[in-house]
Amino acid sequence: MNPFARIYFAHMVILAAVLAPICNSAQTDQPTSTAIEKQVEAYEEVCVSSLRVINVAEGTYWGGDSAKGYARTLKELGPAGVGFIDAVTASGEKDGYRFRLIPERTGASGPIEHYRITARPTKRLVKDQRSFFTDETGVIRFTTQNRAATVADPPLDAKPRQ
Repeated sequence: MNPFARIYFAHMVILAAVLAPICNSAQTDQPTSTAIEKQVEAYEEVCVSSLRVINVAEGTYWGGDSAKGYARTLKELGPAGVGFIDAVTASGEKDGYRFRLIPERTGASGPIEHYRITARPTKRLVKDQRSFFTDETGVIRFTTQNRAATVADPPLDAKPRQ
């Protein structure tokens, strides 16, 4: 073997020895698709639970008093308001989801008679990660499309996650 080839070979061995731990740690640091799917499932379950809590909080806030109506914001339901939901949920962002409360008046002024809540992933981790919708009916709806869910989407219980 000529001297150039020996030096080249020695450098390649050293380079391989230096890069091997870096490459191996990069592979083990990457979450597996199964781990990501489990994380998405957990985020979705927390999101659905949060939507149920918000619906109960809105119902409690309204209390059957049509003159009072529903809350206009999540913060109004949180600790700075009536204290029916926790501060994290009241912030509008929780466990990988962004919540948006959309109050609707029937007339130009007066109480909030209807509301909608959408929950979308802050970052879609898998293609079929769900977005959710609910309103004062309490029915939670979902879509796997990259958009906000609407009242036209199927109810949560209509198609279980596979």
